[in-house]
Order: sequence, then structure tokens, then C-alpha cells
Amino acid sequence: MMSANPHFTVLVNSCDAFEDCWHPFFQLLSKYWPDCDARVLLNTETKNWDCDLMPVECTRVQIGGSERLPWSECLIRALDKVQTPLLLYFQEDYFIHRPVHADLIRRAVDHMIRESNVKHIALTKHGSQGPYLKTEHDWLHLIRQDARYRISTQAGLWRVDALKSYLRPEENGWMFEIFGTWRASRRDEVFLCADFDPAHGGAAIDYLHTGIIKGRWLRDIQQVFDTNAIEMDYSRRGFYRPKHPLLHKFDVGSKLFERPLYFLEQYFLRR
Repeated sequence: MMSANPHFTVLVNSCDAFEDCWHPFFQLLSKYWPDCDARVLLNTETKNWDCDLMPVECTRVQIGGSERLPWSECLIRALDKVQTPLLLYFQEDYFIHRPVHADLIRRAVDHMIRESNVKHIALTKHGSQGPYLKTEHDWLHLIRQDARYRISTQAGLWRVDALKSYLRPEENGWMFEIFGTWRASRRDEVFLCADFDPAHGGAAIDYLHTGIIKGRWLRDIQQVFDTNAIEMDYSRRGFYRPKHPLLHKFDVGSKLFERPLYFLEQYFLRR
């Protein structure tokens, strides 16, 4: 058996409620990245799941205890199981539908190993919304400190200790992206994005953004699954119906103010 890559681990962040995503995720990962040599961790709460397509280890971060752990606490516990300096972060509904540019991933890994000041390299077009700055490397862009979604949960390489330093145990995923971005705006750390311009070969990792929204299937995922002979009972979750952008912003704002003191603490700390 091939020894695992000593530099990075693939972490697929999930929870037990999304078990129906695991087989299609790994079917597509194994098809479009067949030469992946990294250790692969699937972050689960209590479930152990066997994958017949590639070696996958379940973290089972919540063995014992009746109260469900927050999203960030589950991720922190999963990071404790990573034995490499870097990890490649996925979530279980990032259904890859084109071949992964493995050479670009290796290039990004090598760059982070050489340059210890680099904390993160985004590998997809779905992460930070910029603005970006040029670097001395034509395939890398600097994510500015004031960039929207400087902290993103989209696919990308992270230095494990850096990712852990931005997490707060009590936050869920969207809080981590918003409040984490505020925290990152105060820290002069190097965050990069690999070039995803189609004219230059496209993103290293490509998928629909994202397969599941608010617990329901993105309708466009049907074509990806049909193309790859993946059967799915869509009736269990149903399909997501997009809201007007203003209603979406209102929903996000309402959730942020569910804990007003925490919101104010994070807001004033960013200044």
C-alpha cells in the first residue's frame, strides 16, 4: 500500500445528517482525482462508514455525550486528528464534476512547505470574492486583508495551526466565515488564491456551489449525478428554492443578531 503524503491530509468536513452525500462525494473524488495519495479523513460525529472506492477514515468526534456539538467544535476536534502540517479542506456537498488539476495542488502544497508564512491557498473560484493583488508568481494572487470572505469554507489548502487559530468552538459555519473574516482582517497573514481563470486552465478543483443549500438539493446537481451514473432519491431532501437576494441578506442578518452580545463583541474587536 502506498504511504500517505507526508505534507497534507484531505479533510472532508461533514456530520452524520449528511450521510447520503458521502458515497456520491467519494465516487466523484475517486473518479476525478484517481492519483490522490493523501490520507483522507471524513469528519463524522458518531458514525463509522466504509468506503469501497478509496481508503477513508472517519473521525467520530462525538463519541459519548447527548448534546450535539457546534460545527466549529466538531471541526476543531477533527483537526486534532490531522498529522500533517497542511490539510486540503472539503465539505461533503462539494461534488467535483471535472478532473482535478493535481499538478496545481502539488505546486500549491510545495509552495506552502517552502514558504512557512503562507497560511492558506484557495483552490476554487467559490472562495474569497477579492479584491486580489498580484504576486511575484503569476499563478498566485494575494487575498487582501479587506477582502470579502477572506475566511472561506470552500475548497483550499490550510496550514492546520492557522485554521485552528481562527476557529471559535461556539460558532457554526456561516458565523465562522463572517466573524472569521473580521478576525482575519486584523491579522497581517498571507492568504493566497490559485489562479482560476479558464483561459489559464481553470480552478484546481471545480464543483457546483454547492450541492446542498439549507438542507435541500441544488437542482443543478441532478445533471452532475446523471452524467456520472449516480442514483439519488431527491425526495428525501427536496430541492432548494432560491430566495430574493434581499430576503437572503435579511435571513443572514437575523441569524447574526440571534446572539447580539456575541455579534457586538466580534464587531468591535475587528476595529
